[in-house]
Amino acid sequence: MIQLKSLLLLCSLFCSSHCITDVLLSPPDITNPTEAVTLYKGELDFVVKCEATGIPKPTYQWKRNNQDIPPSSYISYDANTGDLTFKGFSEREEGEYRCYASNVLEQTTAVSVSQPVTIKKYRFLRPDSNLATEPVSIKQYDYVKLFCKKDKLEVVAETINYNWYSKSNDQLQLDDGRLYIDQKGDLHINYAKTTDASDPFGIKCGLSGRSSANIVFGDAYNLYVTPVAQIQGQAPVLKWFSANVVAEVSHSARLECVFSGYDPLQPLPTITWTLDDGTVISTNQKYNVSSNGRSLIIYKLLEQDERNYYCKAKNNFGESDPHQVFLNVTSKPIFYENKAPRDVTVSQNKHVTIPCEARSASGETPPSPAFWYVNGRQTGQHTNQSKIDVKADSLTIRSAQKPDDILCVLCIVSNSNGEKMGEACVNVILSIELTQPINVNQEVAYGNSIDLTVLAKTDISQQLIYKWTHFRNKSDLVGEEPKFTFHDPVTKVAYINTTGMTEAEFESLRGEYVVNISHLYDYRIERIHVTLQDKPAPDDISGQSNLVPRIYLTCLTTMTVTFLLFTAIA
Repeated sequence: MIQLKSLLLLCSLFCSSHCITDVLLSPPDITNPTEAVTLYKGELDFVVKCEATGIPKPTYQWKRNNQDIPPSSYISYDANTGDLTFKGFSEREEGEYRCYASNVLEQTTAVSVSQPVTIKKYRFLRPDSNLATEPVSIKQYDYVKLFCKKDKLEVVAETINYNWYSKSNDQLQLDDGRLYIDQKGDLHINYAKTTDASDPFGIKCGLSGRSSANIVFGDAYNLYVTPVAQIQGQAPVLKWFSANVVAEVSHSARLECVFSGYDPLQPLPTITWTLDDGTVISTNQKYNVSSNGRSLIIYKLLEQDERNYYCKAKNNFGESDPHQVFLNVTSKPIFYENKAPRDVTVSQNKHVTIPCEARSASGETPPSPAFWYVNGRQTGQHTNQSKIDVKADSLTIRSAQKPDDILCVLCIVSNSNGEKMGEACVNVILSIELTQPINVNQEVAYGNSIDLTVLAKTDISQQLIYKWTHFRNKSDLVGEEPKFTFHDPVTKVAYINTTGMTEAEFESLRGEYVVNISHLYDYRIERIHVTLQDKPAPDDISGQSNLVPRIYLTCLTTMTVTFLLFTAIA
């Protein structure tokens, strides 16, 4: 007992001066906002939130247009909560905002940068309140297009709704499709009626946003329709189509074709849309043919949706030729699969490479080389080039150390359609290390024990998993879980007691025992080679095991000592 107390005391003194005290650390990881967004704000007072995880708890800073935000009665942020507060918001506070979350890790500071938040003042205004009126004269049954005069309007909103109104502000009815409003707000009258001129005060285009009560009007028209005594049937003629349609991948696109033509039995022509291979397009989850065929909406655009589409119209008096409408599907840079920056955890002393490989949409100019930022600061002459290797499509941190190399990196690539940002935070943890030597070559006599104990330590954030595999010979490529093994999952002590085994059982124990020590981010493999002494003759067996009591001492990362005493039972 005295010897045991002495051993415990020695280990306690050893651990207090040699075991490394580990602490939980992780870089800031912004969880809100995670996507670039544009906010249109009509209210005067509001809060934009920034939220991040990290150990220690991150603090926050907001920047506007890449500049520090000076103290102001209109805008402020809370460094502890990440809240960006606006008071009396107006056009003067419009801009692009980014949140910076940071935490101090001993001698370094890790900084994570959010996706941009663009904030604009929501408004529908007509600085000049005077409406001008333009006269338009046409014949009955003729086609006419009236432009939505919005040049004098100031409109800033996420969506714009177009309608047409009488000068007394009554909304025009579209008369079962005879009237059509295109995506620019212009009004197409397929064929005029004398009643279209019934309002002597004219008609005008009106724009609205979130509420139909918030309407701003363009200039007005006075429409004069000359009656016609007799009308001959008119075959469809293309009058307008949406040219140069450009839309981004994953968004929607709207193609339009407007035809004139009048048939007393079929007032509106029948419009058909086809693909360039002749396939007729009908409404389904991908396409929506609406507004009497004048509009084709294509949802969730893919790169292969960039192609020619054709519209044609017919009635009882004739059929138009197919007309080509080209859809140009574009995109900001697109990261290749598994080549975008993403958070990574790496064991100490290992290299870590953050990819940033992007392309443009098919047929477009490739993106520019990436600009790299480390902890919110662009790389350059000040960057430690012996530690950080910056390339056009990757950034490598050599021999990462905890806590010095716990950091966040950001890459920005751009093309003619905009820029794409990718961020990755690197967390460095302690590697897996053995806490005591292993008996790697064991010659075992019958009645003794095979010592399979492997004790290791690692970062405090991880829990080690031990798995043993037994390979009986060199040609055994698969192995199996060792038989007769005792393993204490708490103390990690593992052994095989050969006492009382049959000769066949004892013989089956020879070979190589491999233990895989692992956690979520790393592993370590250790091997124990076991040879067997010949089993003694029955007369030589005394019935007593000659196993020597074993003491296992382990010094854990929590600075505690666990004493394990195993004595073989005769």
